[in-house]
Amino acid sequence: MAFRFSILIPAYNREKHVGEAVDSILAQTFTNYELFVIDDGSTDGTAEALKAYGTRVNVLRQQNQGPEVARNKAAGVAQGEYLVFLDSDDLLTPCALMTYDRIIREFNSPPLIIGSMTYFTDGQKPPLESADAHAKITVYKFKDYLAKEVSVGLSSSRIVLRKSLFDQVGGLRNSTSATFHLDDFNLILNVGTYGPCMIVEKPFTVAYRAHEANSIRSVESIVNGICGLVDLERSGKYPGGAERKLERYAFIGGIASLWVKYAWKGGQRKLALKLTKKSAPMLAATLYRKSLRVFHHAERIELADESKQ
Repeated sequence: MAFRFSILIPAYNREKHVGEAVDSILAQTFTNYELFVIDDGSTDGTAEALKAYGTRVNVLRQQNQGPEVARNKAAGVAQGEYLVFLDSDDLLTPCALMTYDRIIREFNSPPLIIGSMTYFTDGQKPPLESADAHAKITVYKFKDYLAKEVSVGLSSSRIVLRKSLFDQVGGLRNSTSATFHLDDFNLILNVGTYGPCMIVEKPFTVAYRAHEANSIRSVESIVNGICGLVDLERSGKYPGGAERKLERYAFIGGIASLWVKYAWKGGQRKLALKLTKKSAPMLAATLYRKSLRVFHHAERIELADESKQ
């Protein structure tokens, strides 16, 4: 492959934030990458904001079709060994690609890496990690994602996936700008039986920005997205068969339980009840898997300082 990483950023009406996302890539200490920003039919100044970067950014454009179609478009021309997903309102920390590259070298090119995420509110200074090339790296290694024994707040911006695996599973769904929600969970369900899976604990590699336009602000859209995952699971869409059914159920039930609580506390009781009824077996599976974790302890692996080797 021509590059180690292809970074894919879909952007829809992100004039205010897309420049900061791009700048976070250009500030990386590891430079063997290509960067794609897919303008998903923006009607604000997103296109103008991207022009300022010239050839440093590969800008693709499409009619508004949502982030899954946008990322599929960029992945179709990407030349990187790994795809790095980043939402246009989030940032990569300066050491992110260096961290991912070290993990790839240390663990013989694992198919899936899940980055470590910190959070900040729009208008605040993001808590970015040092760009020190010898920063301490701590990871968890699991047979695959479904076998993980640590809690992970999943986000597209945390996903680093070998491109050959992305192609093998057929990429992302051809959803729409109204139905893309839970795209990260759908992808992980499709690749969750491939391993090993590396989950980064330290350093932080992603900074998630909280703001008024986050897609998670729409409780109804998220609930509908989870219900969509339930339907796909029941139709046999996801790999692993009966052997991995409990783990898939627990994975879906984990996000369902969170949003049942959000909907209920937010006064959207009908949505909470709808999701509870739809995902009841998954909710039960989540409780069962959590009870098993009491008897298991995930192994943390600390990578040696390369400067001392």
